[in-house]
Amino acid sequence: MDIKSTKKIKNRKYNSKPSIKHLYKHKSANRLLSALRFAILLLLISNAVYGQQNIQNDTTKVREITIEHSDSMIVNEILYPDVKILIGKVVLKHDSSYMFCDSALYNFSQQTFRAFGNIHVFSPTKNAQDTVHMWGDSLDYRGDEKLAMVRENIILKKDSMMLYTDKLDYNILEDIAYYFDGGTTLNGSDTLVSLLGYYYANKDEIYFRDSVKIYNPKYTINSDTLKHDTKNKISYILGPTRIVSTDTTNSFLYCENGWYNHRTDVAQFNQNALMVHETSTLKGDSLYYDRNRRLGKAFNNVEAVDSTQNALLTGNYGEYHELSEKALLTDSAQFIKIMKNDTLFMHADTLMSVQDSLFTKTDSTRFKLIKAFHKVKIFKSDFQAKCDSLIYTLLDSTFEMHHRPVLWSGKNQISSKFIKAITENNAVKEVRLFDNSLIASVADSIRFNQIKGKNMVVFIDSSKLKRIEVRGNSAAIYFVKEKKKGKKILMGVYKVTSVDMNIIMGKEQVEDIWFYDNPEGTLYPPFSLKDEELKFPNFRWLDNHRPKNREDIFVWIKEEVGDEKTGRIKHDLNAEQAEQEENEKKEKMEQQGR
Repeated sequence: MDIKSTKKIKNRKYNSKPSIKHLYKHKSANRLLSALRFAILLLLISNAVYGQQNIQNDTTKVREITIEHSDSMIVNEILYPDVKILIGKVVLKHDSSYMFCDSALYNFSQQTFRAFGNIHVFSPTKNAQDTVHMWGDSLDYRGDEKLAMVRENIILKKDSMMLYTDKLDYNILEDIAYYFDGGTTLNGSDTLVSLLGYYYANKDEIYFRDSVKIYNPKYTINSDTLKHDTKNKISYILGPTRIVSTDTTNSFLYCENGWYNHRTDVAQFNQNALMVHETSTLKGDSLYYDRNRRLGKAFNNVEAVDSTQNALLTGNYGEYHELSEKALLTDSAQFIKIMKNDTLFMHADTLMSVQDSLFTKTDSTRFKLIKAFHKVKIFKSDFQAKCDSLIYTLLDSTFEMHHRPVLWSGKNQISSKFIKAITENNAVKEVRLFDNSLIASVADSIRFNQIKGKNMVVFIDSSKLKRIEVRGNSAAIYFVKEKKKGKKILMGVYKVTSVDMNIIMGKEQVEDIWFYDNPEGTLYPPFSLKDEELKFPNFRWLDNHRPKNREDIFVWIKEEVGDEKTGRIKHDLNAEQAEQEENEKKEKMEQQGR
């Protein structure tokens, strides 16, 4: 320790009141005298009050602050008997912590000091695993509390983490730092800013409060309250938080609880969680987001919204892929399309929204498709439907239904191997049937009018059939009735076949029929034909499968399938295999979600 004339100063006898200027002859000290006089006065006043409080409240002996080095030391036993003035390359030690400064006023009786200029404090953490460094312009230190109060141009550093502020209190005993007038933290590629902050050095955690912002080259985070793990670079969200991309991802994330891993760019959000990309929004009770894969996964009460289409996908598990702009929903999945004065509801085991494009010689149009897989059911006021898979094109509002599709419109049941339904002004206008086509409607409580053929085109107006074009293997069974005395009386059964036929429908009955190529028809007397002769082999009345309201789309009844030629019931092996595959797919998705 290099201390000049310490003993001489202590033993010197003064004939008159000495001045600090006379006690210290170095020229460099003259510039500090005014400031030091004022600082000593403040130190003595504050320490007098502070000392009285500690005498009353604390009987524990405080470990002494030691002077490790000072170019010069001044002691005035008359005016300032408890104060040592240290000047030049001052080094003070308290326990395992070291404090460096240009000058200091050390009150050894109270074990406090005030330091000025080029402040540097380094202190091992409580677990002795790391060291915290602090720099600043001034420092007030209380030895009994081990509290360092650093002011102006402060830098706190641990490992690669750097914290900048102008007002910081550091509790060395607990390894906790607190700033209360704004601070900025650099941690890797992240810059974290807030008005208030608590830094827990042992845990490598910072709690940010009030106007929290995180700046990253890829995104900006705005939050109310946030905890940040400086070692693992994970932010824990504790309040309303918005994450806005600043790169090409063009994404927006919101939640009120969760975490974000800045190293892996993977996040988990738990409260009011949502992600927005372009015109699509995905939200749920919880949300997983992988920025590198551009993938969002939502769990429980999931909604995927397309704001431009007035369309909504719901379920309990959902995915959104930003690159392909594809959304996938399962587990009580539902598609809702809001229309003028009406709404379409559709359910399937799996629903997908995908982007598609239509190209011409001069232009291209992007539009969305809704794809539904397994146990598909639709409810809308003017029509209902069921099938095993479906594609709905939002560009022209057409439905393509596959694997035993059935469509109901008004009193009519329409079925074939493949159905394409075309809507106009939110209503079904045209239905195209391909292969094994059949239209049936109720004639009375036990009889059904039927029209069958290879392919058909059905024109509909206000849920009523207006015209039917049958192409190939045409046939019809129609119950002829006449009105007598206000009642409709069955006059006979008309059975007709031809290659093609066109049918014009009037009010709930056939108004006109044109037959093309080899027509053959017979009008049979009532009750002259057997029951099996009154039905085509592929006829099945499936009214119990028809959804009567929006809740019915979630009810699936297994259909008994008849042979197309004989009508005998047979097991639907394709449906059983599809059901098994869907169950395996669901189980796999659930495992991935967990």
